[in-house]
Amino acid sequence: MKSKLNRPNDRKKDIQVLLVEDDPQSAKLICSQVMEDRDTLFQVEWKDNILSAITRLAKPGIDVVLLDLGLPELGGYKTHLALTPTIGKTPVVILTSDDSFVSLDITMVMGASSYLIKHRTSSVEIRKALREAVAASSSPSK
Repeated sequence: MKSKLNRPNDRKKDIQVLLVEDDPQSAKLICSQVMEDRDTLFQVEWKDNILSAITRLAKPGIDVVLLDLGLPELGGYKTHLALTPTIGKTPVVILTSDDSFVSLDITMVMGASSYLIKHRTSSVEIRKALREAVAASSSPSK
């Protein structure tokens, strides 16, 4: 009988990420950055607008939302506010070019797990924020 403990994939955890980003080139880059992790198997589903993200979040299967605040329909913290009724306990990691203190403060008060600035954040930091958000949301104290 072969042991399953020695298979490399046994160490990987699946995390289902909903990426909400309107720019296709940015979405492609972010997907590649997130999915290059060795220890976590990130599955990224991309939505390019707030309405399709809300529709997707109404269904089960998303572990964490990776949200850009610069969507055409809404700007800044209002983007996160629009998702709030549908996210339930699903954690949200903000990944945006919006470096205003207003958006940072309001989204964090509203429960965002992390606030990352696109041009100042590495792929390692993005993946770490996603893993930590999922871990915190599934801890017994939540």
